[in-house]
Amino acid sequence: MRTDQPGHKVLLRVITEPDLRFRATVDGYARRYTLDRDDLYQAASERLLRQRGVVPEHEGLRGWLDRCVNFVALDMIKDRARQPLAMSELPESPDIWAHPPTDAVGWEQWLAGRLDRALTAEQVHAIITLVRDPDLGLKELARLTNKSYAGARQLKSRALARLGRLIGLTAAERAAYRGLRKGEGVAEAARRLGIDATQVDRLRRAASVKIRRFLSFDASGSRKQGRA
Repeated sequence: MRTDQPGHKVLLRVITEPDLRFRATVDGYARRYTLDRDDLYQAASERLLRQRGVVPEHEGLRGWLDRCVNFVALDMIKDRARQPLAMSELPESPDIWAHPPTDAVGWEQWLAGRLDRALTAEQVHAIITLVRDPDLGLKELARLTNKSYAGARQLKSRALARLGRLIGLTAAERAAYRGLRKGEGVAEAARRLGIDATQVDRLRRAASVKIRRFLSFDASGSRKQGRA
């Protein structure tokens, strides 16, 4: 351990005191977000080592530690989603809803748990509602969420924006994929975005891969490719 780092005393206490449950906290978030527990442990330790705002005697150290590990895990998800994609990874169809999950109830519960640390309860509800029916109109969303039309539009916009950031979509990928969901043709999207048609197609497929990675679920309740 580098003792010249400002957070080394905090990290030392966190590692050596069982009551702070550092390893258990890391393992819990690794399972929740389907991350490698050793990678998360290392990243969280480095974050603790760099921090300057908390002293070892901090009264609420246990709660602060939980939030710290959660934020590190969310950063890892975003970094993973931003990794460049090879052409071989891109799916034939960019529409992720062409093959919906088979275990809808279990998948919705898993997704809600995956989102509830990053989105508000209202936003999670809106996302789950839209997942059930991607073509749901704003009037129906307003009824289901007990909001006005304008309130439902704002809720949907903010929920999807926050979800996009969590998944790691770039602004261009989100714009291209949003057009796809609205039935916009490739040529029309190319004109709107000021790019050529091949770029539109690649953006849509890249967005699809990132969304699939984030949403992939199997019967055991974990991402199919997760190692945790």
